[in-house]
Amino acid sequence: MLLVVWFMPIFTGTDAGSYEATAIAAVAAITAALLVVVPAVFVVAIQTLSQFSWRTVRVLADRQMAAWVVLAAVVGVCVPLGLAVNPSPLTTRIAFTCFIMSILIVAWVTWNGARHATPEWLVHHVSDNVLRPRGRWPRGRQKAARRVAVLGDLVGSPRVPVREHRLAAVTWVIGLAAQTRAGADVDDVAQALREVGADLSREVSPDHQAAIAAIAAFGMRMSGSRSINEAVVDVLFDLAVQNRASGRHQVAAEALDAVVDAVSARLTEVTPQQRVLTVVHLPPSSADLQPTAPVSRSRLAIPAPRVIPPAQTERDRPTFERVNDIVRQPMNVADLNELLTDLSPDRATEQPFSRNALPHGYELLEATVDRLVSALTSPTPSSTGWSGGHHEASGFTADVERLGRLGRCLFTGHRYSRCDAIETHLETVAARLIRVDTAPYMPPDRTGWRIAHLARRPRPASVIATTLRDLAIEAFEAGYDRRALLTGRRLLSLATAAAVAGDDVATHLYTEAIYIFINRTTYHSRSAAVVERGALIIAGLIRESDDLRRALPAEDRHPDGAASMLRMLPWQAFGFEFVLATAAWQSELRAAGWLPGDRIRQPDQTPAGRLSPCLYEMAFEELGSHFAISDSIYPTALLLTLWADAVVARTDGDNTPAIKLAAYLANQLAELDNDQDDWDDLDDPLTDDEWNSRDDLPRPEFINAHLRRIVDTVIIWAQSETSAAPVVPSVNEGARHLLSVLAEAARNPGFQNWTYHGVADTEGSSLVVIQYPDEELTLLRNQEAGARGLFAWGYSGNGPHTLADALATHVAGTLRRCIDCFGASPITGGLIDCPACANSGQRPGLDDLAMLLVSRVIASLPKDPASPSVLPNVMWTTTRAELIQSATGPRPSRTPRTRPVTARRRVQPGRGVGQRADTPTTPDQQ
Repeated sequence: MLLVVWFMPIFTGTDAGSYEATAIAAVAAITAALLVVVPAVFVVAIQTLSQFSWRTVRVLADRQMAAWVVLAAVVGVCVPLGLAVNPSPLTTRIAFTCFIMSILIVAWVTWNGARHATPEWLVHHVSDNVLRPRGRWPRGRQKAARRVAVLGDLVGSPRVPVREHRLAAVTWVIGLAAQTRAGADVDDVAQALREVGADLSREVSPDHQAAIAAIAAFGMRMSGSRSINEAVVDVLFDLAVQNRASGRHQVAAEALDAVVDAVSARLTEVTPQQRVLTVVHLPPSSADLQPTAPVSRSRLAIPAPRVIPPAQTERDRPTFERVNDIVRQPMNVADLNELLTDLSPDRATEQPFSRNALPHGYELLEATVDRLVSALTSPTPSSTGWSGGHHEASGFTADVERLGRLGRCLFTGHRYSRCDAIETHLETVAARLIRVDTAPYMPPDRTGWRIAHLARRPRPASVIATTLRDLAIEAFEAGYDRRALLTGRRLLSLATAAAVAGDDVATHLYTEAIYIFINRTTYHSRSAAVVERGALIIAGLIRESDDLRRALPAEDRHPDGAASMLRMLPWQAFGFEFVLATAAWQSELRAAGWLPGDRIRQPDQTPAGRLSPCLYEMAFEELGSHFAISDSIYPTALLLTLWADAVVARTDGDNTPAIKLAAYLANQLAELDNDQDDWDDLDDPLTDDEWNSRDDLPRPEFINAHLRRIVDTVIIWAQSETSAAPVVPSVNEGARHLLSVLAEAARNPGFQNWTYHGVADTEGSSLVVIQYPDEELTLLRNQEAGARGLFAWGYSGNGPHTLADALATHVAGTLRRCIDCFGASPITGGLIDCPACANSGQRPGLDDLAMLLVSRVIASLPKDPASPSVLPNVMWTTTRAELIQSATGPRPSRTPRTRPVTARRRVQPGRGVGQRADTPTTPDQQ
């Protein structure tokens, strides 16, 4: 028909004018009618996209599409009507041409609008404009903000397909990061996050994984902003609670993991690093300087190959391609965080770190822990009263491990947490589970045939024990010995509570966690300084182990039992094992009631009655195994215990224990003498290296000369049948004052010397760093492993006196031990007298040494700076020999060297693995 109308004006002749005008008017009317289709299409699009927001409709009905509609109206309606005023064959053809053009425009606009009225196109269109802006960043902040808001509407809707939802979520957080970097208000960004979170939580059956990962990655990247981080945490936790209540436990677990990631990133921002041992630049130890050989340089020497880092090809790829690679698979928070880091190198921070931000960091940690505990799942199906309900065995395990991961992130980053909210809640939950998760009694399965083919699910007590154990390990490896000791004592307390309640499984699990904690940190370490730190932790645990030993069965000698693992703790610290074993033996005696407890102040310290048969046999067994060792404190403690037991028995009229002890000692001496006679016949004695290389050849054992005198005294006393109180034999000058002993030891060629550095860290705390000749570093600590907030120098307050006590103990080392009783006389409770130390186990003069250090050294040290600096300051430096000379001489020979602010230095691990001969560790110091 159009062809007929097109060619008709050629054959109509002079009467064509009126017909042409009518035809042109009809064309304009038809075009106007067709234009009605476009609004109808837009109405359908609005109905389709109304599930999102009006912003999404504006993306479809943009200015470009409106311009095409106006062009179709002008070309198809206005132009033909104008040509109809003065029709002609030419104007008719032009009008029909415009009519065809307008039809094509209307058809294209209609088809394009129908095709674009889908969430898939909407996501790809907006993401393409955000990720691949043409020219500068999309034509102003308002347009960019509008597109990011559209993406937020799409993320908050569950009706977007999975892949497009991932693309929308990733692009949305990229746009938010770009807005923040461009200077947008962080409160507006936080409000946008909360609005999307509200949209997600209103849906009935949402798919939240992509949104959770994107929000978590954005929160980690923008952790410097408090408002954004709080919004991220609130949104993620609300999603976790909603999904857990709806039964979508996997989505809830991902949301809770995201909460931990976001909070961990925020804590990294608001808590300072405390790495004094690896940040302070210390000079070479002045106690034992070793000259370094000059490095020879030759032109013929082959230079070492250079390590060329791999090219960063990932950053050169277009953003849209990287985003498409990420959204092809399930979302990963680490990959998203890396992408945001590459796209936004500059992080959004509110202000530089200040000490005023510390309370916020601790409050954030406590609030997050309270939230996580409030959503804790039930460990067993039969357990009631848990807000999170029950979701198989892995739900409770994941929740507890999540708490542990939140605490470990601080220690991994060398950040100390001053609140123990995590451990307190875990301890409370563990105490609640005692005797609850105990399995009913079943016949013993000695070969494991019942469970050999099944996967073993961890018990709730095992999960808590593992979490606390890992927290203690991370704290120790980060250098926070005090924190590690407190965590270990929580495990000790839980083991005690389980033992009292009769829960053997939980008792074994918590005791095993303590053993593994010490074994992994101390026993397998090649560093002597680390072993010294571990010995301090072990000693602190031993001091609190009386109740657990008292609750455990005395007859339990199983090698894998809780009692055996507890007895193995002292032997994990090589070089300190005999001192620790003595302290552990004293704890055994207190637990058995033979000695009064340390916290019970009784005027009469005499042991109560006889030793129990179990301890009696154990003392003989241990004495036979350690009769001839390098440090005689442990065999002396065992010998004095048996001697005191024989004294009590003789008082009651029973001389059998004395006779048995004398016969046993005489037999041991005879065996050692025979063994020594056999080895004396060797012409060429083997060196230590040769002995160590000959595993099949037993080494000769030699008893300490003074320990032999004590043994002879015990044998003579047993044969005399006297009722007088026995006395430990004395050594020449055994009661010498500690100051004279130190002065003489400092003049010996083999004197062990080390350096002390007074350090003011970034928080203004006064610390003392000990630098040994092998360049190993450690902190000066008191017997409770405390180092921060205790010490000070100058002449004011209790800090200088506390520092003097700890410094005197460390300077004296093993020299302060009584050489008559080897420091073991307190274990007898006054039944056996040691005149040299008055049954204290120490030489007289330790208090005098501390007072002299206060008045002659510590009082003259420079005060701490008024304001903490970025780097720790080394305020003064002195050595052990200088401190001894200052205390023993008439006047201080020199003032400790004042050091300026120093630079960073990272200590190389693994240096100096040899054990120091004069180890500054005694039972009281531990």
